[in-house]
Amino acid sequence: MISVLLLTGDDDLLLMRELERRLDGLCADDPELSVDRYDISELEHLPELRTTSLFGGRTCIVIRGLETIAKDGLKEELERYLEAPSPDAVLVLVARGTGKVQKIAKLAKANGERIDVKAPADWDDRGWDRLVGEEFRRLQRKADATAIAAIRTHAGSDAGAIASQVGSVCASHAGVATLTGEHVDAVVQGHGKVSGFAVADAIGERDPGAALVALRGALDAGDAPLAILGAITYRMRQLLLVRSGANAKDAGIRGDGQYRRTKAISGAFNPGELAWCHDRLAQLDLDLKGSELPDELVLELGVIEVASSQEVGAPWNPLAGRAAAR
Repeated sequence: MISVLLLTGDDDLLLMRELERRLDGLCADDPELSVDRYDISELEHLPELRTTSLFGGRTCIVIRGLETIAKDGLKEELERYLEAPSPDAVLVLVARGTGKVQKIAKLAKANGERIDVKAPADWDDRGWDRLVGEEFRRLQRKADATAIAAIRTHAGSDAGAIASQVGSVCASHAGVATLTGEHVDAVVQGHGKVSGFAVADAIGERDPGAALVALRGALDAGDAPLAILGAITYRMRQLLLVRSGANAKDAGIRGDGQYRRTKAISGAFNPGELAWCHDRLAQLDLDLKGSELPDELVLELGVIEVASSQEVGAPWNPLAGRAAAR
């Protein structure tokens, strides 16, 4: 069993979930483990870690808020302990950042384990789906793919909103064996935080409806229209570069998986359509800065246009798809 564990990240909920998983694992390995939790602001000195608990088992001390440590004596005491941690105890440190405690972070990694807790990337649909599924499983409930997709639509890429909405759905449908998208929609209203990259992904999928849902989520979360447009333009530029043969580095893409996904999405555009979308987004930027119409309306109309598949050179007709479907 490890003696030191450092959990770092910028999302309180994800840090708490990772802490729960790690403590569950430690207690499973040692059922007699005694766990005490502290906030760094509560401490004047480091709790005793070099003696066993009163019940004879190992001691586990959890200290949250490490990044706010302000007492020099406590900081030095913690650094001295981390230089030679006790094998009979477990010290778990939780921090939202390590900029002010770099020496502590270095010692914790050298003499234990450091875990960087990160939210899935905006483009990582599987990662976000997995996170939603874990929230349902944490509450010991079953949810099908439509329920997970519905939570994603409503909560976007906001871990806190996901947890809150999953909890509400589970509480409202206590007797349901398997939760579905209909159960989610019956309880959850509104949207959580959705980034401009989610809007861009829906545009890349050539799905105007999903693009509008994502756009409304981003606007409701307080994102500025120009910031959303910037994210969309950046992603469209990546698609254009990949379509033209650029490698991952030149396109600003990290990871082979994301590059393959971007390349596949770029293939959904008609010849010349990506370049047209790029030009249309440039015009949309000017419209947002000079139009007398509300910014949200201007952005919505532009998003519908670039998300709608069309033949370049033909005038855009929002009813064309409906007429063709008939």
